[in-house]
Amino acid sequence: MNNNSKNQKQEAVTGGILLVFGILLFVAGLVLKSILPVFEPYLKLVESIGFFLVAVGIWNLVKHFNYQKNPTALRKARVENMDERKLWIRYHAGNNAFKFGITAAYLALLVTGVTQGSISSDWVWWGLAFIVVGTMVVYIVSVIRYENMY
Repeated sequence: MNNNSKNQKQEAVTGGILLVFGILLFVAGLVLKSILPVFEPYLKLVESIGFFLVAVGIWNLVKHFNYQKNPTALRKARVENMDERKLWIRYHAGNNAFKFGITAAYLALLVTGVTQGSISSDWVWWGLAFIVVGTMVVYIVSVIRYENMY
């Protein structure tokens, strides 16, 4: 078994595991919400993590099947992923996104400490969503900026 087919099989297994684990988390969140309504805000988070894992698992499986149909695309993608310029761009964009995410999380913790727990769970949920989406936006904007710059 060569390295490409081994990596493809590993990607398919990873996608399947993520898909199953995500479905289990999502269903567990739904079931526990009906049993323990007191923990509903936290179970929303469990459901969303499950949904995210399902999406990532499906993405890995779609990539696996697409590369299985077109092996030359797999080789081309691997070569492009090892390009030093692209690695540098992704590294610096990821660094910018990390700085934003950690700063936003720190500020959210400071706000939570100042209010001493009087923030509703809906505001906390929106704050967490802002941190996640903002981090992704910073990464994407940084990649585009560095692609145009270098």
